[in-house]
Amino acid sequence: MKITMRTTVVFSLLLMMATSGVSTSPGALADRVKCGTCKALGAVVKGVVKLTGSSMLMRSKAYRLCSVVPVARSVCEGYIDSWAEPLTYIVQNSKLSSAEVCAIYIDACPRPSLDIDATLYLRKDPTPAEIKIRDYLYPSPATPGLTVLHIADLHLDSLYREGADNSCSEVLCCRADNGFPTNASRRAGRWGDYTRCDSPYKLVESMVQHTAKQHPDVAYIMWTGDNAPHDDWRTSREEVLSSTSSITALLQRYFPGIPVLPVIGNHDSAPINSFPPKEVWNAGFSSAWLYSMLANMWKPWLPPNAAATLENYGYYSLLVRPGFRVIVINTNVAYKLNFWVLMTARGDPSHQLRWLTEELRAAYLTGEKCHIVGHISPADRDILPAWSHMYYKIIKNYRTTVRGEFFSHTHVDEIHLSKDDNDEAFAVTYVAPSLSPWKNVNPGYKVYTVDGSRGAQSTWEVTEVARWTVNLQEANKLAGNSPRWYQQFKASEEYGLASLSPQNWSSAVQSMLLKDHLFTKYYRNLSGRALVQASCDAECRQEIICNVLTSDQSSPRQCQRARATYQQAVREGRANPRAVVSASQPTPWF
Repeated sequence: MKITMRTTVVFSLLLMMATSGVSTSPGALADRVKCGTCKALGAVVKGVVKLTGSSMLMRSKAYRLCSVVPVARSVCEGYIDSWAEPLTYIVQNSKLSSAEVCAIYIDACPRPSLDIDATLYLRKDPTPAEIKIRDYLYPSPATPGLTVLHIADLHLDSLYREGADNSCSEVLCCRADNGFPTNASRRAGRWGDYTRCDSPYKLVESMVQHTAKQHPDVAYIMWTGDNAPHDDWRTSREEVLSSTSSITALLQRYFPGIPVLPVIGNHDSAPINSFPPKEVWNAGFSSAWLYSMLANMWKPWLPPNAAATLENYGYYSLLVRPGFRVIVINTNVAYKLNFWVLMTARGDPSHQLRWLTEELRAAYLTGEKCHIVGHISPADRDILPAWSHMYYKIIKNYRTTVRGEFFSHTHVDEIHLSKDDNDEAFAVTYVAPSLSPWKNVNPGYKVYTVDGSRGAQSTWEVTEVARWTVNLQEANKLAGNSPRWYQQFKASEEYGLASLSPQNWSSAVQSMLLKDHLFTKYYRNLSGRALVQASCDAECRQEIICNVLTSDQSSPRQCQRARATYQQAVREGRANPRAVVSASQPTPWF
């Protein structure tokens, strides 16, 4: 019997789920599988599922592959159990060809065009005069403003146990069932551990207590998701809601009366990464339980219209101050490891992009300025390229209305720059560090100064960014009731920025590409200067700068320009290709 070669590579997807981590691209993992094998396997899986309609059969076949993935068998089988039924449904109903699916998950496969069928409400492109006015009026770091707190990726693990094994065979360790080794280097620290371990409750409470005391003038808090721990293979609804409820209670206790803008992360669902489109909610796969519970939990912070939108779609918008709006988007619907994208890759799930342009158009017409907040940045390499491109197009069109973008997810402290066809930077995206030390990072958070206290003269631009952190190695060695939180740097001082305008950031990134001392600072700041951070050579440097400059995942243009600039500088003797940044070396003073 001839089987039509269509749609998904279920076994490969399950393998990626079992071996992926927050800092690992599914495309990089799947490069081990050649495109031809991927397409053929997709055809076989499609045929078997079409013939039998059996998730049990798919589950039993997938179990056999657990012997080839570098994780405990229980972890591999747990991922398969959690996704077998949804993937069976997806295989039966996805309209993507196997070539299109393979291109999503395997970097080496040719990428076909996947146009999104979405209606966008765009304005006329900003005039050069509008753009110049924004640049000219960009306030300096000395401008008084509002204090805004950004916390992210707390990954509260209520089962964390000091002294438990930090190097177990599972994705998440430091729990009692991992055992308590006698080897001191394998024993989980009091405040957390750099290996495969999440945040103990005492670390979460310490951060919330510290921020309430250190920043009593905070205007509002951005809390950008991922509250549950990394035991992804056995995540339950109860665990997700319990983690979120515990953090909600802490924030309400220590920040009474302070607005909190919560965001749903990819770890805040069960199964992990599962955000089915509304079209399948009646088929037994739904996010209604999650959205409704969170909307109810967060009612004290959200006005009724925002809570209602959150309950229906997982996103919302609210007016924070007169003339200033925050728009919270749900980028999980475009995340590659949310396998429901195999049914929505050609569409606009919940019409979110259309809604975003409606909000921005209304803001533009009334003179409001906006910040956009979410969990996974649309510039992230694991966002669908077509969705990333549409978002880039929207921000470019509303570049004089959108004054800041804020995300998290990667666990590191980084930025993305958006540039137009003339190589002019027009937007900066700030990615917050995680509180969780998983993996190899110091716990941290960010504080922004926003130009919003000058009445009608307020621009709502970000004028300063401060990174606060805990040296986890130091905290675990010292006796005491609380770790030492300290301000690690301010962006303007660290990178020599006269202002935090997109143009000034662009100049700084160009210098990072070629000058060792600036890149060394940026690289070490990614992890909060954790001494367990790996070294970074010339190829690593180019990859990191490419990540900063690639805000549109459908186009490698900015990355190609950066690589060409670096290679030319090497040929001309202006860059040292043998330079290696080590986490253990002190940052140069020059």
